[in-house]
Amino acid sequence: MIKLIYEGELIRKDGFIIKAASSVTYIKTEEHNIIVDTSSNHIEKLIIKNLESINVKPEDIDTVINTHLHYDHIGNNDLFENATWYCSTKEPTFEASEFKDYRFFKDKEIEIIETPGHTYGSISVIYKDYVIVGDAAPLKENILKKIPPRLHVDRELAIKSLEKIISLKKNIITGHDGILYLKEIF
Repeated sequence: MIKLIYEGELIRKDGFIIKAASSVTYIKTEEHNIIVDTSSNHIEKLIIKNLESINVKPEDIDTVINTHLHYDHIGNNDLFENATWYCSTKEPTFEASEFKDYRFFKDKEIEIIETPGHTYGSISVIYKDYVIVGDAAPLKENILKKIPPRLHVDRELAIKSLEKIISLKKNIITGHDGILYLKEIF
């Protein structure tokens, strides 16, 4: 089961981001209760409420996978105190963190791929016919127009990651703009 708990938001004014909160996705596999990205801490109560609507409590979550370590994607990690947190070792704060290398996460229903460009350590999570991409594609227009995220460490890597994501031919859960369904892309 997959459920978008929060679709995210990205508000700009005069070209500057003034408010950002990532999407939050719940995945239930045979082995794990997973949250991909935990968003900004100002939506903590909304996350709890939306999880409760599907009969899940924060303490039921055993795995948090962060697509990268920007504040608007990890702000509620501590809400999931029973979870093990995973991310890429290419994230700059990995060494000093409580995170585990995503390559150690095992679940036969989940695949994690590298999608660098926004950060060098950006990853995406594949589950059935969905891919959760974080800020490899913060907005639907990044996919539809094949333009890299405005904030990126490497433009060419970001474009290659977009191409990789599109080639999967799956529904895409963006970093801040909800779900882009496959039928909207092709």
